[in-house]
Amino acid sequence: MVLQKGTSYTFSQILELNSETDEILADLGYRFCNAPLELPTEEIPRRAQLGPLRAQMRERLPYVPLTNEAAYRSFYAVPVLFAALDQFRFKMNIAYPVAGGRLTGTVDFLLRGGQDLVVAGVRSEALARGFQKLAVQMVSVSEYTAMPTVGPKHPRRAQKAERTRRAREAGGQSRLAQGGKTQVYGVLTAGPIWQFGLLERGEKRVTKDSETFTLPRDLERLVEVFGGVLGERRDKPDGVRREGER
Repeated sequence: MVLQKGTSYTFSQILELNSETDEILADLGYRFCNAPLELPTEEIPRRAQLGPLRAQMRERLPYVPLTNEAAYRSFYAVPVLFAALDQFRFKMNIAYPVAGGRLTGTVDFLLRGGQDLVVAGVRSEALARGFQKLAVQMVSVSEYTAMPTVGPKHPRRAQKAERTRRAREAGGQSRLAQGGKTQVYGVLTAGPIWQFGLLERGEKRVTKDSETFTLPRDLERLVEVFGGVLGERRDKPDGVRREGER
């Protein structure tokens, strides 16, 4: 056991443990796997608008030293997210505080639309360990958004809601999952490299996509996935298949 029983952790404390992702997730009650995901996509309505962004990335890169997370975020993450927002409308929360289950901290971006999408940025050399940061943030967001919202003026109602939440969790259910959002998506951005993840609430499983997207080459494909995850289409499949699954 990596995490001390009954102890709460910040995201930074989790990363300081220097433990494997599967061990940390197991202590949080989740399974971990690495597999190629067939991510949902949505056709870009204004594809021509992405051409200038791709050209700007190529032209500006030699003149912008990417030496820290702030530089990666400014050069890659923010322009891409706003490009996706221009194509598909969704809510984009920046530096969003969450406290779910045993985890607390601030996520770089929390995008909310048809599904929830957590965006976590790391330095390119930290990509291998970076998915751990994304995974614990996805778990925290999942448990945070599944908690009943009750005003502070009604402590008895809050206590009743908390008992209801615990009973549902014991039965493998949550309020949010019953409402249709059975998944939380995540994407790790390490400069030009982007890697997706998927948290499935019912199975309590986190999957790391074994494939990656590279900018500026895969800009359109990346934005199409944002549309598939965050768009409001009603005919999208409920689950994401792994390759080979039916």
